[in-house]
Amino acid sequence: MLSYSLEGYIKNIKLIVFFSISFLLAFLIPLFSPTPTYIALGGIFLRTGSMFIDLTYQDIGLILLSLLSSLFLISFAIVAINLLIKSQRTLTNIRTEIIEGVEKYTLIVFWLYTMAFIISLVVILISYEYNLQELIAPLFSLLVHLPLFYMPAAIVIDEMRPINAMKMSLYMIRKRFKYFVLFILVGWALLSISDLFLISLKSYFQWSSYVVLIINSLFILPFLIILQTQIYLTKYTILK
Repeated sequence: MLSYSLEGYIKNIKLIVFFSISFLLAFLIPLFSPTPTYIALGGIFLRTGSMFIDLTYQDIGLILLSLLSSLFLISFAIVAINLLIKSQRTLTNIRTEIIEGVEKYTLIVFWLYTMAFIISLVVILISYEYNLQELIAPLFSLLVHLPLFYMPAAIVIDEMRPINAMKMSLYMIRKRFKYFVLFILVGWALLSISDLFLISLKSYFQWSSYVVLIINSLFILPFLIILQTQIYLTKYTILK
């Protein structure tokens, strides 16, 4: 599984880095908007507790616009990388696959991510009112994102409808649970190495957080998307 992922990554490295610029832009947009975000350990985080303090309607509008823009760019990058791997594993023309599929699939994935974001935001707001955000929000976020885990791959590779794609995501997590755990462990290992690199840079370079953000956006996250897609493809034994 890791060898397939590494092969797909190396073989398409130029296109993958090109499409992964969308990841970088998606993470940078909230930093340059009024969104209450901060950068730490090479990642972007939202201060939910700061969302209710001194925000004007204009600020709220800009926050929503920046978050939706980020979601769209993330959706585009994920879809494009999935199309690259689909083309490689099914021996179809990469250029044709991307041109024909990227717009349609991106809009579907973006819509599903947006719905998940809205639902999660509503739960955060409700839990904040009862001072339960630290308990309810992470648990609910996990439940919401499990159906979305393999959803882009199901939509791009099998052209499933959204509901069926989310069902397939849950099915794949259950059926290939060892690969799901593998993904978590690989992601944890790569991000931990990235964090250690950040710690070593901090005393020498004040912009080290942005350097690690670039590394995560252009290299680590794309590899994890490829690994995720390769795991999904294990449902087709003929492609192993």
